[in-house]
Amino acid sequence: MKEFFHTLKFKILVCIFALLLGFLIYVAISAGVSTLPKKILETVSTPFVHLSTIVSDWMEDTIDKFSNADKYKRENEILKEQLAAVYGDVLEKDALKKENEQLKEMLQISEHNKDFKWSPPCSVIARNASDPTGGFTVNRGSNDGISLYDPVFTKLGLVGIVVEISENYSIVSTVISPDVNIGVQGSESSALGVIENDLKHCSDGLCVMNYAGKDSGIKVDEVIVTSGSSFFPKGLILGTVKEIVNGDDGLSVNILIEPAVDIYTVSDVFILTDFDGKGK
Repeated sequence: MKEFFHTLKFKILVCIFALLLGFLIYVAISAGVSTLPKKILETVSTPFVHLSTIVSDWMEDTIDKFSNADKYKRENEILKEQLAAVYGDVLEKDALKKENEQLKEMLQISEHNKDFKWSPPCSVIARNASDPTGGFTVNRGSNDGISLYDPVFTKLGLVGIVVEISENYSIVSTVISPDVNIGVQGSESSALGVIENDLKHCSDGLCVMNYAGKDSGIKVDEVIVTSGSSFFPKGLILGTVKEIVNGDDGLSVNILIEPAVDIYTVSDVFILTDFDGKGK
């Protein structure tokens, strides 16, 4: 018997009884029944009327949810589609704005280098977190005219070279990687040398320039640029001299260079696909 009072049937019966009792008392008051004082009837009936209102509202809400479930679901789907479209428009506009800015930068560089030819603007899409040299992958490949060892840079300076390539993406080794060797020179002095990096200095984010003569006149804060080769045009900025160390032979100096571009945070780059003298 005790279990019955906890069943759904009992709860439904109580709700029905409350509804009927509230209705009957309400009718009695409206009709002016005088067997009991009106004030007593109102006092006794108030909680039942309130309960019947709650039950009535609950039933109406429940019926509405069941009867209009498909309608609400469809409205929800429409709202989601509209929201996705808005987000899509915002992202598309941001992407177009970003690409326009890159194209303007490429145009500015090309004004001083008429022979330069480019791939479409490139975005960094992946990084190897365990690579201390900051290597990364971009979203352009051989389908965009890119070849192995093409220079990668921004308007600030050289970033690295393409070392692996697929149709739709390219892997870049940065200028601090031991795998990258570049002929360079001082922008003010007569210093000539070659970038030959090592793990010791790449962990500090620095390039190492070797073979520069002790009497070359190179100095701290001097800008270092590419000296020109079959893979790199002349004059691309690499970075600035941070420290000069005497070589073991007593005749040359080893030069530590801070790259012009922060290779660990760069997100957009240009890839130079052709220039006068490439491959020669």
